[in-house]
This record gives sequence, C-alpha cells and structure tokens, in this order.
Amino acid sequence: MTTRATPGIHALTVAATLAAVLSAGGMALAQSGEPSPAAEVSPPAMAPLEGEPATGSAAKPLTGTATRLEALADDQEPLPSPVGTRPPLPLPVAGETIDYAYGAFQRGWYLTALSLATPRAEEGDTAAQTLLGVLYETGRGLPQDAEKAASWYSLAAANGNVKAALRYGLLLLNGIGVAEDRQKAGDMFQIAADADVPEAIYNLAGLYRTGEGRPYDPDTALELLQKAAELDDVDAQFELAQFRLDGPADVRDEARAAFWMGRAARQGHVGAQVRYGILRFNGRGVDPNEPEAADWFERAATSGNPVAMNRLARVYAYGRGRDVDPEKAAGWHLAARGLGVSDLQLDGILAGLDPDALAAAEAFAKDYVADPTAAPEGGPIP
Repeated sequence: MTTRATPGIHALTVAATLAAVLSAGGMALAQSGEPSPAAEVSPPAMAPLEGEPATGSAAKPLTGTATRLEALADDQEPLPSPVGTRPPLPLPVAGETIDYAYGAFQRGWYLTALSLATPRAEEGDTAAQTLLGVLYETGRGLPQDAEKAASWYSLAAANGNVKAALRYGLLLLNGIGVAEDRQKAGDMFQIAADADVPEAIYNLAGLYRTGEGRPYDPDTALELLQKAAELDDVDAQFELAQFRLDGPADVRDEARAAFWMGRAARQGHVGAQVRYGILRFNGRGVDPNEPEAADWFERAATSGNPVAMNRLARVYAYGRGRDVDPEKAAGWHLAARGLGVSDLQLDGILAGLDPDALAAAEAFAKDYVADPTAAPEGGPIP
C-alpha cells in the first residue's frame, strides 16, 4: 500500500511551531519579506548593571503573524511520498551526454539504475544492457541471476560492447549461468582484447598457455601477458613474472621476472609480495636484501598469507632481516601452522618457550586462526 502525505497536517505543524517560536520573542516577517508595521518588534532592552534600576519598554505584542504563515502553509502542495520517489536527475548540459543509469549505479542507487537502464536496454542500448548484466550478476538491487546476466551480456557483446564481451567470456570460461565453453570464451576475450582491455588480454593469454579453447602456444601467451602487464594489469604482471621464473627454458629470465614481480607486489598482489620477498632474500634477479625481504613477508603475512607467515617466523627465529625474537617467531609459526603450513624445525621453538611467552604467542596467532594450539593439518612448507 502506497503511503500518501495528508494535506494540511504539515502546514498546521509548521504554523504551530512558528507561532510558538514567535510568541517567545522573534522577528516577524510579512508576506513580502519586509518588516510589517503591525509586527515590528522593539529591540530588547540591555540588561541593567548591578544595582541599577531596569529601564526600557517591553516588546510590543505580536499579532497576526501566525495567522498569515498558516494561510501561506495551507496554500502549499502536500509533500510527496518518499515511497517510489527516486533521486532527482541533474539538469541537462548542452552538448554533453550523461549516462544517468550508470551514475545511479555508482552512487549505490541500484533500483534507480535498474529503472533507468531497462527501457534503454530494451531499445538496444549496449551500455544499458551491460549494466543490467552487472546488476543481475552481482545481485545489487534485485535477486542474483547468473542466467539473466549472461543473456544481457551476450546481447550486448553481439552488438559490439567490449566490456560485455569480457564479462560474458568470464561466465563462459567458468560455466556460470551458461554452459562452459572455453572456445567461445576465447572468442569473447578476443573481441575485448582487440580493444586493449587488459583483463581480456590476460585471460586470452591463459587459454593459449594451457591450450584450452585456443591452440597451445607459449610464445603467444608470453606476448599477450607482456602486453597486459604493460597495460598495468596486476594479475598479468604476476603471471608474467611466474612465467619468466618457471616457464620453458627459452623464456626464463630471472631479472625480468624480478622486475614484474616487484611491480605486482607494489600494487598489493599478495602472492607477488611473497615471491618477491623470496627473490629479494635469495638475490635471484635482484640484489639480495634480507631486511627488505622481511618487509615483504610481513606485508603478505598481515594479509593472511600462510606461506608469508612461515617465512616471517623463520626470519624472527634465525635473525635474518630482523632481530631474533622467539616469541614473534612462535606466534607467526602458530598462525601459519593453523592455516595449513607446517614446519618441524619451528615446532622446536615452541618447546623452548616459557609459559608466558608461549601464551603470548598463542594469543597473537588467534588474530589469524581460531585455535593455534590444534594439531597441524597441512603438509610441509612449500
């Protein structure tokens, strides 16, 4: 049931409130906005000094003001109901095209975005079709529906929208909302890659690297990863570094691997932070620097990476890049072990701690695992 504002109630409330304020002493305004002779108020008298008799005349009574304000308020239209009212659109600017639906989406007004995008999408607007796909895929403002998302992405991609081609390709790659089809996913990635969309280039490289949906071609994969990395795709930077470290012998290059691993690490890629720390620690492709390596391990460890936790525990246990600190070593070791990375050498540190230090280490590890004293479930350190 739609709620409607009751005419007159708001007006009476305004009038009553203003009347109460005015009766307590205030400025009376006539309809014209200038002081009315009948409503003029004498300035308040100055407070008398101590021991001095009070002087000055009392303020003239206010008459007629509340009546006039009430009459004005009664003539106003009732306030609109907030139910079903969407945010107002800005005034149009000559020569400027504005996507109001996407603007509403950016501000979190998902139902408004839906209502604005739907008629445009039905008329063939590919940007609106893509936006509807995003709304259905993420479930913002309406129930999540991967099939409808795939349908809208497919329609927009068929009409040349490269962003929709990327999203549809990802759904095809993973079989979400549509049957898995890696070859068709590659076709969609190719459409977006031709428009220099970094994420599409990265995913297309993955297909060439594995030979799924595209012929196995490590040279093409390397070329595409390089292009996506240069376009600042952090996942491509990490994979390119991995490829340079662990790929076929003819593409291995530790110096280039360290360069791209460092780029990805500085952008916050946790896996890259761990591997760059290892490269820094061992001096592979870059000058050795144990304190800096410890910094990278700590960044990744505080993000919850158990391998980084294990490396940082070793740093503190053996004084490599940090001062020796058995309690911190034990704390990080317990956290890593609780997340599946065991280390028999570090288990020996626990036995050598006094009860207070061990309790402090366990309390620290509880920030990362529920029960740091549980038996380890993981295998040996990677």
